Amino acid sequence: MARRKDQAARREHLIAATLTIIATHGLGGVTMKNIADEAGISPRLVAYYYPDLESLVEAAHQAATERYYWSRQRVVEDDLPPVDKLARLMHSGLPRGEDLLLSQVLDEISVNASRSPMHATLMTLLFDREVSLYTSVLEAGRAVGVFTLTDPADLVARNFVALEDALGLHLLAHNSSLTLERAEQQLASYAFATTGIRVAPTAPVAASSKE
Repeated sequence: MARRKDQAARREHLIAATLTIIATHGLGGVTMKNIADEAGISPRLVAYYYPDLESLVEAAHQAATERYYWSRQRVVEDDLPPVDKLARLMHSGLPRGEDLLLSQVLDEISVNASRSPMHATLMTLLFDREVSLYTSVLEAGRAVGVFTLTDPADLVARNFVALEDALGLHLLAHNSSLTLERAEQQLASYAFATTGIRVAPTAPVAASSKE
C-alpha cells in the first residue's frame, strides 16, 4: 500500500511539473528533460512512470480539466441566491489568481484538440460541465422569478462559457485592448441582456473573513 501511495504521489508530482512547463513554455517546451528538471528528478525516472511524452501530456490535460471544473463547482456549492451564484460563476470564468496556471494550460492545449481525439474529448467534457453549472443557476433563478431569460437556459449558458473562453484567450495573450476589468464588464453586460438583472462578477468570500 505504501508503494502504491508513493507511486501515486510521484505521478502527481510529474503532472504538476508538466502543468508548470506547459503554462510557462507552451506545448513546444514540453520535453522529458524539461519536466525532469522542473520535478527535480532524472529523465529516466520520468520515462519509468510515463514511457511516452504524449501520455504524460494527456494526464496533465485531464488533471487540469478536473481541477478547473471543480474549482468552479465549489464557488456555487454554498446556499446562496441565484444572483450571487451567477456572480461567482462569472468571476471564476476568467483567468486570475490560483486558477491562472490552469487557464494557461487549457489555453495552450486547446490548439492541439483538433489534432488529438483525446484532447478534443476532454475539451468537450469540460465545456459541457461548465455549461451545466450555468444552466442550473439560470434555471434556479428563473424558477424563483429572479431571472427573466431571453433564451432557453442552456443556450444562455453555452454563450456564457463561450464568451468566457474568448475573453480568456485575449487576456492570456496580453491583448492591450482588453483588461480584466473590461472583460468583467462584458460579462456583466451579457448577464443583464439575458437575465434582466445587473450582475457583477464577484469573488467568493474567504472563509477566514467570515469569522
